[in-house]
Amino acid sequence: MRESMVFLDGQAFSGAGPGRRTEERGSLMLTFLTDVRGERVVTVQVTWFG
Repeated sequence: MRESMVFLDGQAFSGAGPGRRTEERGSLMLTFLTDVRGERVVTVQVTWFG
């Protein structure tokens, strides 16, 4: 996961997280939150435009 390269502190991270983000690939759109301290990505919405 690319966030593990950006937020090296993991659970010790104390700053503001990146917030909600959206990625689009062709007909697929994903909206997700990166939980830096929990070291996970939470999928909020999946949209298929097909």
